[in-house]
Amino acid sequence: MERGDIFLSAKEVKRVFVMEQVLSGKLTVRQAAQLLGLSERQVKRLKGGMQKEGVAFLAHKNRGRKPGHAVPKSVCDKADYLLERRV
Repeated sequence: MERGDIFLSAKEVKRVFVMEQVLSGKLTVRQAAQLLGLSERQVKRLKGGMQKEGVAFLAHKNRGRKPGHAVPKSVCDKADYLLERRV
């Protein structure tokens, strides 16, 4: 399996920093929850995921995918065509 680069947003970078502090024992789960604005349960979930998968666990899983509610390109093209003909 190939390893690709992981690009994180500023919010995700903050999560990585805080979660690394939790894993090293410098912060408690409660402190991390307060810093990140999450529940303790969510911080525990992030902690477990980081232990299993590493930093990649914190990257949003839907990144690079087209939204499920996106309008199909064929519909957009037809709308553009109809608008051009109307003018």
